[in-house]
Amino acid sequence: MNTLNRVVLLSSFFVIASCGGGGGGGGSEDPYTPPAPSNSAPTITNTVFSISVEENQTSAFTISASDSDGDTLTYSLTGADSALMSVSSSGVVTFNTAPDFENPSDSNSDNVYEVTATVSDGSLTDSESFMVTVTNDTSDDVTTEGFDGTLVAAGPVQGATICIQVEAGNCTGAQYTTSTSQDGTFSLTVDSGTTGVLRGEGGFDPVTNLQFGEGDSLALGQPVTDQNLVISAISQLMNEDNSTDYDSFKTKLGIDPSFMIRFDNPFSNLDNAAYNKAAVINTQLVILGEVLEEIHTITNGSIGNKVADAITGRSTTETSLGDTTFIKDLLTNYDTEFTPSSQQLIDLSSGISAYMQKVNANSSNSHSHFLQVGVSELKNLMSSVMSGTASSTELDKLVFNTIDWINEDTSWNGGSISDNESNLNSISYTLSNNGSANYIVDSINPSDTEFIIYVKEGDVIKFEATTSVTSNHPFKMSTVQNATNGDSGQIGTAEGWNQDTMTLTVSSSTPDTIYPYCDFHSGMYSQGKIVKVSSYTQANIDITSVTSALQVKGTVATGPFKGASGYTYKVYLNSQGGSEHTHTFHEYPGLTFYMPADQGYHGSETSSTDTPFKAKSHYSADSDDGGSDSY
Repeated sequence: MNTLNRVVLLSSFFVIASCGGGGGGGGSEDPYTPPAPSNSAPTITNTVFSISVEENQTSAFTISASDSDGDTLTYSLTGADSALMSVSSSGVVTFNTAPDFENPSDSNSDNVYEVTATVSDGSLTDSESFMVTVTNDTSDDVTTEGFDGTLVAAGPVQGATICIQVEAGNCTGAQYTTSTSQDGTFSLTVDSGTTGVLRGEGGFDPVTNLQFGEGDSLALGQPVTDQNLVISAISQLMNEDNSTDYDSFKTKLGIDPSFMIRFDNPFSNLDNAAYNKAAVINTQLVILGEVLEEIHTITNGSIGNKVADAITGRSTTETSLGDTTFIKDLLTNYDTEFTPSSQQLIDLSSGISAYMQKVNANSSNSHSHFLQVGVSELKNLMSSVMSGTASSTELDKLVFNTIDWINEDTSWNGGSISDNESNLNSISYTLSNNGSANYIVDSINPSDTEFIIYVKEGDVIKFEATTSVTSNHPFKMSTVQNATNGDSGQIGTAEGWNQDTMTLTVSSSTPDTIYPYCDFHSGMYSQGKIVKVSSYTQANIDITSVTSALQVKGTVATGPFKGASGYTYKVYLNSQGGSEHTHTFHEYPGLTFYMPADQGYHGSETSSTDTPFKAKSHYSADSDDGGSDSY
């Protein structure tokens, strides 16, 4: 209280006192009314007024304030950029929209947002200026200099257009374009902040001169890093699927999770198993797209989208992209307007599956050839299936002699293609020994058990043994039972026996009956033999104890899963009570195999949990060493 106020108050007191004096009047005195307490202004207590926050978030800062009177405080914002922010009742300041460093919205576009914060107790206020600097989050940046990468189909694609698409699905009207070189590489320079799907279309294969049109365009999707990028049929699927679970999608495709689809060119390192598998799948996908487009199975949405959906829906038991179950599912469940007859469905699935399962080569040139034949021959034959003009002879040659069919294409000068599934006719037997007493073949003692291996022309029988076995007990073949060193019946390369590789390739020159023997010790294989037959029958095989599941390596010969190649399991040699369906295999004519009724996939990769089928006479027998086979 200042001096002036005290003087005024004292003067008033004396006036009141004199007016009430003298005893007269009789009125009561007015009661004393104390003065209203004074109000203190609130105070902003922040010590830092220049704040930095990362883009892509709404948090800005918090206003700290106090009031000695304990009044309720309210907050407000003014200033150049206040309209871009809001403040809560507790003083928390947030951006209305998360700021974008590359596209600043502050008044002078310098990424420094300026506001004045005010706190009020209802009558008095305090204000402070704040500056919020938005910093760059580089993780969301599109390449600032450009996109470098490779466009691949089956191999590199030359002369293709690369662009940041403007219209969905093509490069029409694109501001940024370039062309690929002979090896498919490109470098596309763009302005900073440019976004959109990176797409490649057109071009040609420099190996086969196969031309690609607009319908063969491939997309990477939204690029997210400045690494070298790969546009491929696989990346197209990832763009179609829009899946963030890349590892799961790669597993569905059969690609090693370590393989980076966006950044690893599968054709750059075909000696690497993961790269080779990805290259095969990439080629298969291009072929599949060509065939689907030819037979017009997709009427709603894009082919890529339907294929992506089908892959996402694959069963975990389907391990090959050429699995007949996958092809049948794609043809029947992803386009309701496509209704082939049951025979057409068999012919389509067997033809496509058989071809796709053969795609396997050790060079980009070979992949290119597979693609060329697929585009020029396979899709035409599948079109003939739909028109009813395809002959059973043509189809069976495709299904069972695919490599011969492929090699007949005369437009390619790269030589012949090797068959990755030539081992379907190849069966291996383990070979060890019990000293000089006997050999042990697949856990069976052939010196006291009539162990017969049945073969037919075209089969390849390989005995796998360590060097110590073969050096101490040379394993040879003869037409004489229990032969001895230097026996005149010994056979060699003319009859199909390769001593160095321990391999018997059965041909018309191979004797009908062959007796393995040890060149040093007699009697080690005295009860065993190899018998050539024209076809297999159940009479060739002891199946009495075979109740566990087997896996058959071969090609399904008839029925709705015709053409499925690889390993099919679970399979049984005798009926399991009627709840099964049957199969015959191209490699085992005369034999019927039983499969669980609900087993849906056919043509896979080997499984270590199931015993491989072999056409031998005994699946269970005791041997002198106490061992028995595991069947």
